[in-house]
Amino acid sequence: MALDMLLKDVSSVNHKNTNPQRKLSFCFISETSRADKPLLDPSVRYRCYHPAEYLLSKGHSCTVVSAEHFYTSPVLNHDVYVFHRPNAGRTGFKEIVNYLSRQGTSLIADYDDLIFGDSAIALGSSAVKNGTLNPKTAVDVFRNNLQAMLMFDKVTVSTVPLSEYVREYNPRASTHVVPNFIPSSVLNLHRDLKTANRKRPRTTIGYFAGTKSHDKDLPVVESVLHRVLSENPNFQLFVVGPVLLPKSLTSLPNVAVTSVVNYLRLPGLMSTCSTVIAPLEDSSFNSCKSRVKFLEAALAGCRLVASPIPDMTGFGDGAIALANSLDDWYFHLSNPLSQTCQKKLANDNLEILHPVSNGSFIEPIPASFVYESADLCRTSSCS
Repeated sequence: MALDMLLKDVSSVNHKNTNPQRKLSFCFISETSRADKPLLDPSVRYRCYHPAEYLLSKGHSCTVVSAEHFYTSPVLNHDVYVFHRPNAGRTGFKEIVNYLSRQGTSLIADYDDLIFGDSAIALGSSAVKNGTLNPKTAVDVFRNNLQAMLMFDKVTVSTVPLSEYVREYNPRASTHVVPNFIPSSVLNLHRDLKTANRKRPRTTIGYFAGTKSHDKDLPVVESVLHRVLSENPNFQLFVVGPVLLPKSLTSLPNVAVTSVVNYLRLPGLMSTCSTVIAPLEDSSFNSCKSRVKFLEAALAGCRLVASPIPDMTGFGDGAIALANSLDDWYFHLSNPLSQTCQKKLANDNLEILHPVSNGSFIEPIPASFVYESADLCRTSSCS
């Protein structure tokens, strides 16, 4: 088999990392459906490209590749491999992971959604609820994802609740929370463009759904949106993405819909809104979701009104308007901020995004995951 020959060819390479000062080679491998253009997948952007940008700024080298292309022609001489959403059903996955493990290479599994677990978790997932996967396929996919995770002793995740699921299913693994973040290149671009401070109508509410996976989330606030838009005909709801709109909303004259845009254009489009909403159905899957909507709203200078998932609550009510009930949703949506308050919120939230000013930045790849010695980890300022 070609894979066996390849593994034999590189068997003399020792990948163990014992010098925390050495510049390293990282390879991010993502199970993305955007095999030819992984950059267009928001999940790959946040979990692979954004960390890679940070690592490049520190002098390391990085490669980002889709799993489909990697296993077709694997390169096995990197120092660190980050497997984003690994799936044990992928041809060649087990052989390559086992080989790299024997060589002492640092291997990390990374997750930004609850996509592994038993049948109960699989059947309660958004993929089943919105019809993306049928129940049997979902159970198989979640099982394969779990089998893949069990092959790793180092796991990074985007949120604390997700880390708890990892520890439940793979207690032997060292698990580290690496929150999603906006990289300096994107942050500086929109600072220069003053995207967050653009003038916009006070009464425009935006709902940005990148995929149809949110079909079950918008109904959470359907009745409130209908009431607010009916009582305030000067308000507008601007919906972006392939989400299925309830008939009660499509019948209103002050609802507009447009298609998804490129990530770099998203803040500009979002900046036409004063308020952005992020309603989520109460579920185990959604409780593990991340702060991405806040990051994007803050970049655009928008107030975010959101369901109180754990990764949002850490910012507090000052940065985000958390809606714990339908009454909360109605209050926030029917009371737009004044221009003065909107400007202050925009400036304050933009500072939260800056990794230097807020002091809360976590390195995308913990030093303890790369260097095997605890003493060496401490010398490299590992937290």
